[in-house]
Formats: sequence, C-alpha cells, structure tokens
Amino acid sequence: MDNINTTAEYSLKVIQETEVPLSSGATDYGGIVFIIVLISIAVALVVMYGVWYNNHRKRIAQLYVMGIDGDVGINGMENVSIFHPIRTVRFESELENMVVANTAKSV
Repeated sequence: MDNINTTAEYSLKVIQETEVPLSSGATDYGGIVFIIVLISIAVALVVMYGVWYNNHRKRIAQLYVMGIDGDVGINGMENVSIFHPIRTVRFESELENMVVANTAKSV
C-alpha cells in the first residue's frame, strides 16, 4: 500500500452574524402579497361578471328583435341592469317564453 498523506492544510474564516450593509432587512411581504392577490381576484370577478352580463344583454336584444313581428313588448326592460342580475335573467326568460309563444301561435 502506498502511504497517503491525509493531513491537509485549510484556512478557515469565521463569518460573524451581523447585519449586512445595504441589505433589505427583514421585510415581511406577506401583507402586500395578500392585498395584491385579493385585488387580482376582485378584478377577475368583475371582468367575468361584465362578460356574463354583456352576453345576457345581447341575448335580450336578439329576443326583442325576434319578437318584433310577434308584438313582444319591452315591459320590464327597466329591470335589466348590471346591478340587478336576477331581474335581468328573469326578464330574459320571460321574453324568451313570449317569443316562443308568439312563434307557436303563428305556425
């Protein structure tokens, strides 16, 4: 066997646990991230609601145009509002039923 020298010379430096100059410190970003996430979710919900409402408003306009020959009135149109989604859907359903009923009468 060969003689292997297992002793090695190392130079050790002791690092002291002091604050590093110009560091950002111990800033907690949890609150800021939470607020940004909440705002992002709120914006996404508003955009989704706007798209949903716009689709129903377009459908009401289509049904109204379909029902012009069948004498479908627009009574209740004041209930169609972005602030009243249930009334909007209800009016759309009633208008759809009136269009179908008037189309069935003419056939």
